[in-house]
Amino acid sequence: MKHFVRLAVSLGLSAVFLWIAVRGVSWEETSAALRAARIVYLPPIFIIAVISLYFRALRWGVLLRPLARVERRSLFSATAIGFAANMLLPLRAGEVIRPWLLARKEGLTLAPLLATVAIERLFDMAILLLFFAVATLTLPLPPEWKHYGWVFLGTFVVFLGVLIALQSAPERTVALLEGVLRPLPAGVSGPVVRAVHQFADGLASLKSASAVGLAVVYSLAVWLTLAVTFGLGLAALDLPVPLVRGGLSMTTIVAIAVSIPGGPGFIGMFQVGCEVGLGVYGVGKSLAFSYSVLVHVLQFASNVLLGLYFFLTENVSLKEIRAEASIATGAESSKS
Repeated sequence: MKHFVRLAVSLGLSAVFLWIAVRGVSWEETSAALRAARIVYLPPIFIIAVISLYFRALRWGVLLRPLARVERRSLFSATAIGFAANMLLPLRAGEVIRPWLLARKEGLTLAPLLATVAIERLFDMAILLLFFAVATLTLPLPPEWKHYGWVFLGTFVVFLGVLIALQSAPERTVALLEGVLRPLPAGVSGPVVRAVHQFADGLASLKSASAVGLAVVYSLAVWLTLAVTFGLGLAALDLPVPLVRGGLSMTTIVAIAVSIPGGPGFIGMFQVGCEVGLGVYGVGKSLAFSYSVLVHVLQFASNVLLGLYFFLTENVSLKEIRAEASIATGAESSKS
């Protein structure tokens, strides 16, 4: 029953966000913009989205090295199927399906693989903090917003410092953080300290600063290639938005929007994120919705088609995927 309620809430959230996205949209203007899209930019969006997924697989391989040396094809296959599941199933079920597939194929224990997925998210958060800082400092926003940009940039620098400290001296760094958090209520400090311990354990498995550095490089590659797809979408619709700055800001804002646990494919959240991001540049809601449809469809198709290809080549059944997805959505929603 609880699982059904969580599922209903996630689908309801997507429906609400989609209603917000389409409210006030001129369908005539939207369809006209899509018909006028420059087709030459569309295949690169599809291809670069696949490349971004490949960089995710490479980063995962770095995090998995202390556990096992996994072939790139196995990493790419599990990653592709997992992200296809994210597009087709609610509550990011693919985040559990992905390590489950790899554990099943390579004979690995599931729990450590789940820890690597959690560490991936932290790397993603760090890169998005950097992007958000750059976007805030360069966007045509009120002067007070610039302070937020410096805050985000400072947070990114602090994150890297803590990352290096945890990797080089985990026990001392955790003890220091515990001392800093001690004045806070136990309900606040406890979960943070536990998270830091888990994170430190995961980083300890990386063994070397070079491995951490390589994970950071791959994380940058993941998000920069995604930023290119958002920039190409701007060019395809000839929107009055700087391609580089716009691509970075759209990537960041949409990533924040789709972090809300919702229905399959981040429908609704993705559209609202695009409308908010383009609204900063003065782009109207109808054009912004056109942009969201174009970029979303291409990213969606790249993930689903690639995942379907690997699904058909792997010895896995839909029944097994459904069973794991049921567990995954329950676990994911319990975090939210």
